[in-house]
Order: sequence, then C-alpha cells, then structure tokens
Amino acid sequence: MHACDRCHRRKSKCDKVLPACGPCQKAGVACKYVDRTKGHQQLLEKLQRRLKHVEATNRALEAKLASHASPAAQSEANEYGNEVDSEMPALDDALGEATARRQEIERDDNEVIEEVTFLSSGAGGEQHFLGSASGVFLASLVSATMVSSRSQGTHEGDSRGRSSRFQPASPLTTASSEAPALPAEQVARNLHRAYFEHDHLCYPFLHRETTLCALDQAYQDPSFLEQNAFASFAFDMILAIATASVHKFNIEALPDAEAYQIRATQRLNEVMRDGGVQALQALLLLCQYRMTNSIQDTSTSLWHIVGVASRMCFELGLHREQAYRPTETTNTSDKTSYATIQCEIRRRCFWCVVAMDRIVSITLGRPLAIHLQDVEVALPDSKHDTVLGHDNVNLERQSSSSISRTALFVHIVRYRIICGDILSALHNISGRTQSDAALVARDKLADDLAQWHNETAALALPEIDLASPLLGDQSSYRAREWYELLYYNALLMLYRPSPALGSSPHQDAGVLQTIFVAAKQSITLYSHLHRSRRINYTWITLHSVFMAGLSYVYAVGRHFRARKRRAPSSTSSLLQSDPTIIEIVHDSRACSNVLVGISERWNVTKHCHDVFNRLTDAMLADAIEYHSQTTGSASAQHKSAALGPDEPLLSVDNTAVSATPGIAPVASWDISDPSSNSLGVDSVLRECFDDLRRFQMLEGHGDDPVGRLFHDWLGEIGDIDMNLPPMW
Repeated sequence: MHACDRCHRRKSKCDKVLPACGPCQKAGVACKYVDRTKGHQQLLEKLQRRLKHVEATNRALEAKLASHASPAAQSEANEYGNEVDSEMPALDDALGEATARRQEIERDDNEVIEEVTFLSSGAGGEQHFLGSASGVFLASLVSATMVSSRSQGTHEGDSRGRSSRFQPASPLTTASSEAPALPAEQVARNLHRAYFEHDHLCYPFLHRETTLCALDQAYQDPSFLEQNAFASFAFDMILAIATASVHKFNIEALPDAEAYQIRATQRLNEVMRDGGVQALQALLLLCQYRMTNSIQDTSTSLWHIVGVASRMCFELGLHREQAYRPTETTNTSDKTSYATIQCEIRRRCFWCVVAMDRIVSITLGRPLAIHLQDVEVALPDSKHDTVLGHDNVNLERQSSSSISRTALFVHIVRYRIICGDILSALHNISGRTQSDAALVARDKLADDLAQWHNETAALALPEIDLASPLLGDQSSYRAREWYELLYYNALLMLYRPSPALGSSPHQDAGVLQTIFVAAKQSITLYSHLHRSRRINYTWITLHSVFMAGLSYVYAVGRHFRARKRRAPSSTSSLLQSDPTIIEIVHDSRACSNVLVGISERWNVTKHCHDVFNRLTDAMLADAIEYHSQTTGSASAQHKSAALGPDEPLLSVDNTAVSATPGIAPVASWDISDPSSNSLGVDSVLRECFDDLRRFQMLEGHGDDPVGRLFHDWLGEIGDIDMNLPPMW
C-alpha cells in the first residue's frame, strides 16, 4: 500500500493508517490515498491510441496511392511510355524529395500538436484536462464508442471504418460513399414520430415543425441533406435515437441505430464549425443518444460532452435572461412568431443541458457543471405551446393530447434541480462541515421534494394501476408511475449515507424506514415498467435499479443486525416491522429480474445482478434464521400475504423521519456465539468488494453513490480499516 498523498508529496514517513494516517491527523488536514499505478496505465493507453492513429494514417495513404493507379492513368502511361521511361529517373528523384519534405512537414506538425497537447494537459499538473475548444478532443469523444463497437466485428469492416469514418474531415475522407442509403420514407416518418412522442418530451430542444419540414425536403430533394449539414446531422441522429428507443427490446436492431449515428457524425465537423445554437443542439443530440443507447458504456464521453455543452451555454449567454428577448421587428406577426420560437428553443436548450448535467453528475458522483447561482433564466412557459406547434399536431392519441408538453418538461427539470441541490448539499466532498446544518438542509430539501410530488397531480396523468401494463404506445413520460419512481429515487438519494452527515448519518429514527420503503417502491415500479416494456435499458437505469436494490439490502441487513445485537436503544437501526420471508423473496426477485433484463443489453457490466443475487441470498438466509428462532414467527408468516403486482404503493411520511412511531420491540435471537453479531450478508459483502469495484461505471474519482453506501456499510460492521485499495 502506498503512502498518502500528503506524505508522498512531503516525502515524509506515513504509517498508512485508514481512514487517516497519523501525520495528517496531527496536522488536522484531509488524508487522501491516490492510486499511482494509473499513471502507467494512462501511458500505455496513450501509446495504444497513438499506434491506432498511425495505422489509420497508413491505411489512408495506401488508399490514396491506390486511387491514383486508375485505368485511365495506366493507359496514358502506356501511350507515352517512351517519354515517361526517359524522364522516370528525374521524376523519381523529384517525387522522392517531395515526399520526404512532405513527411518531414507532417512530422513537424504532429510534434507541434503533441507539444501543445502536452502543455495544455500536463503543465498545470492535471493530466486529464483538455480544453473544450479542442476539436481533436471532441472528435475522440464522439468516435470512442463507435471504434470500440465496430472492433467487435470483422477485421475488414473495422479497418475500413476507422480509416474512413473516424478521421477529421479532409480530402482523404471518402466515407460518404460508404454511408447506408436513406431508409424508406414511411420508416423515417414513423421513427420521427416515435422520437417526438417520447424522447422529445423529456428534452424538447428541437423545433418539431422545422424538423418535420426538413424530413419532407429530404425525400423531395435528394441534394437537400448534402447541402444542409445540421439538417443531415439531426435527421440521422433522430433515426438513431428513435431506433434505439423503439427497438430497445430487440437487441438485434441496435446496430441499425449505431449505423445512423456513425453517418451523422460525418457532418459533425461542419455543424460545430458553424457554431451557434445548432452546434449546441448537435451536442444535445449526441448526449441524448448516449443516454438512450445501451449497446456499450458511454458514461465517459457523455460526461465530457455534457461539460462541453455547459461551457457552450455560457459562451452563448444562455444563462442570462436578456439572451431570450426577441429582436425588434417592424412588420408582420410571422416575424414575431419566428423570433419567439427561436428564443423559446434556446431557452429549452439551456434547461435540457441543466437536466442532463444533473443526471450524469449524480450518477457518476461528479460535481455539477452549471450552478443555479450563476443562472437568471426562467423556465419555459406553457403559453408558448401554440407558437411552437405543440397544439397543432395530430398526436393520434386524444387521451394524452390534453397534457401540456411544456408542463411535463418543466416538472422534470424542477425535479432535476432538486436532485442537484441534494447532491451539492449532502453528497459533495466539500460538504463535510456542520452536520446540524446538513440536517437542516436535508429537511428543507425533503419539503421541496414533497411539494414537487404533490404538484404531480396537476399534470392530469392517468392513475397508477400496477395490475395492468401500460399501453403499448404510451410513453413512460406520460405515466404517473414514472414520476412516482423519480420521487422514491430522490428519497433514496436524500436519506442514504452522505459525507455531510458523517459516517453514521442515520442517527434519527425513521430514516432507515424511509430508505426501506423508498427502495421497496422503486423496485416495484421498475418491475412494473419492465413488464410493460417501457423501461429505458441504459447504464443510467442500470445504476438506479442497482442502487435501489442495494438500499433495500442495506436497510433490511441493518435491521436484522440490530436485532441480533439486542440493542433496544438503537431505534434508528430498526424498521417499524420485521420484513417477512415472502416479502424479501418477492422484492429481491423483482429487482433481480430487472437487473438481468437490463444487463442482457449491456456489453460491459455483467456483475451487478450476480452481486445482488449473492447479497440477497445471504440476506434471505439471515431472515430465515431470525424468524425460525423468534417466538411467534410462524403466526407472523401466516398473516403475511404474497405481494402481487396489484399491491398499492406505500406512502412515505417525511414528518415521521424525526419521530419514532411504530418501532417494533426487539425480539430475542438465540446466538450460540455472543461475540459474533455480524450477519451472513456482511460476509458476502466482503467477498463482493472486488466485483463492486468492477461495477463502477467510470474509472475516475467521483463520489460514487454505490461506493458511499458500501463505505457506510463496512463502517457499520467494523471493516472500514481493512487493507484494500480505495474503491472510489
């Protein structure tokens, strides 16, 4: 084990004690352990990327030389063979000299680029930094996942794709000739309709009428897409997003979405070069696709692209209300409507970036890119729905046409803002200040969340009916179940272990009960959406389901551990009633089924459902042991009924968190070894530590919520000082 960062920097002796070494404790500073073996891995990855770049350059040069050896050139050479033969030595010398000079210039250019990159990323001491203005950086983010996915195919297709599609635009790029043909017009229209009836509800940064007009022109004029870079990019990205969403239960259809996205990125350089709001919309389409696509891990590039989009919002001034004032017009109302549309689209673009920033930062445990204290922009207003054409489109679904699309979007954005406030107040590393202040902030956030939950009724959404699946053509964003799921996920984030509340955040009774109920209801709702084929099979959903399952195991395990320790004073570690065996089996099976369903479409992470099953099996064994040795357990089991899909949702009373109502009396648990008060699930937790490290979505230093929950769990069972490398 290496010395801590401070002792290593000061070159002083470190006793390597966790969580803080002796010198750091004496100095009163934070003690951090950094895994310095990553430097070698980063150097190796850099060399591998450099090698791939050189190989792609060689293939491009070979293709260029082969194109010069055309039949016309060969016949011309035969016709004037004698003259060519006589002048060949001089031409060879000249060509060789010119080639040498060109290679020397290219080598010098590469050295200059590499030197600037080194100075940008290494001079400040941060090896991971590259400016958002770097076009090479953005290109690498966009093409990273495409290269990895295509490398799984044939060698021929891989080499052709990387040599023609993943290089910057240049005279050598001939990928347009290899791009697939446009789909049938009816297929494209169906995919566009699916996009605007589902994905566009959550991220309405495109103007629907303008996009559909471009769709019409694409099939009326074959040259339209070639002459309009953004229209071509948006056309293919919408096809990619809709294909991944509509066919998310058909794994074989996902490569079609990848093909559309690859073709779209061929026009990305042109769109980004033009800049403006269209460049921001292009980044939002890329982010939206990476949130929708489940074919591979896209968390790394998504987090960076959202950061670039955030910087672009500040650059365009979209964080200031004055940027949305329509320009002065002198005549018709058509110009006024057009100016209003442009302002509202820019406003929606900004709030879409804010929402995406919250989702990615919370999932990865990273700091927010946009802070609301720097923003003075109002949320969109539903009164502009008519101007934007939302009320003039035949939705072919009269039952849902009365729901305001803008109202749905604003409600979702307000939820993301609350979650961002929870992240900043409770889960940031810098939040380790006053635990009392953190408790006050948590109570205020709980009130804000409860108010948001109550306002969901104003959306006029259909009532929840877990006994029947959702309609096949109904978006989850129009279902009350989805908003209930958001509410319970936010409760888990609000009351789970956090740095701001120390290593034992659940000192007040009722918090563990809130975690248990919220986790239970999240699992129930995820299972319902999975049965209805309305769940999003993405890495973000996988992380959320896994977090809900771990929170359930955490709450039940903590309850039974308190029972085993016979600690009647520790009411904060008790649930209001003992979870029954049937209840545990039902909830665990439901969560495991959802994890398996998502993992089947996930090519990177295969360990989450295995880890969860091992933990729940051990938890079930502990529950069986407890109920078998507790008096009256048989009658308790007889009274409990199996929880079916039509079970009503449990309510969470936030006021009960600060009280101790209904805490069940501590029952006796005959322990043969009084010194042993740990559970079987605790032992399995230790065994799953390495698997949990592999489950991390990103090789980074984010305060991952999974890692934070396990950190608190290990502290509960007294294993926090075990000699293991840092998990996050």
